[in-house]
Amino acid sequence: MSGTDEILAEQHDAVLLLTLNRPEQLNAWTPGMQSRYVALLERADRDPSVRVVVLTGSGSGFCAGSDITAPPDSEELGTTDTHHRLSLSMRLRKPVISAINGAASGAGLAAALFTDVRFTTPEAGFTTAFSRDGMVAEHGLAWLLPKLVGLGTAMDLLLSARTIDGTRAHELGLVDRVVPTDRVLAETMEYAATLARECSPASMAAVKQQVYSGLDTGLETAVSDAGLRMITALRGGADPVRERDKRQRREPGAPPPD
Repeated sequence: MSGTDEILAEQHDAVLLLTLNRPEQLNAWTPGMQSRYVALLERADRDPSVRVVVLTGSGSGFCAGSDITAPPDSEELGTTDTHHRLSLSMRLRKPVISAINGAASGAGLAAALFTDVRFTTPEAGFTTAFSRDGMVAEHGLAWLLPKLVGLGTAMDLLLSARTIDGTRAHELGLVDRVVPTDRVLAETMEYAATLARECSPASMAAVKQQVYSGLDTGLETAVSDAGLRMITALRGGADPVRERDKRQRREPGAPPPD
């Protein structure tokens, strides 16, 4: 199976749906998948027709972690680049939403948690996995987990590598919505479509940058940054993309957005 087949890409209006596609292996992560994931996200960030990205898995799993049987990428051996790539979704200017339809383990958990909003099912299983595989906390999860669930809970999840279900993941703050299994992708896509249709791309990009940069700065810096952004926004007037869309909705027969 090629990297192209391992992650499917379908565009639904302004929403790009990315599907991890190794269902027989519970979508275990490979170097080929990683390269394609990065390429697809970077392309989506440049493409004005894409406003929101949705990430999900095919079959009964989301992603069961790294595939230890897959040959490593010789160009990345001895580097840390591979660990930064799963967090690319956080650095994208556009929202990335995950529909976690099943097991999310190790690298799969990282791929899910670095998305901006997370939907899952009650039955989905979540585990860091690293300590039971003799590994360290990889892919930036030692930085991210304490910010999501607090220090003590993060230490518990990383040290024990215990598995929790979707309901417990929601209680802890790992995920944002729990919906029935047969509805998880549909509801995620509906949410993404609402963002794409009703929210300013420029505003969403700015909000993402504010929130994530603010994780490592103090309150004063965050408030000052917000003030500067507001001045820029007011001087620039209304977001032209959103205004164009409003105009086209008012004018029957107007051409679709570029």
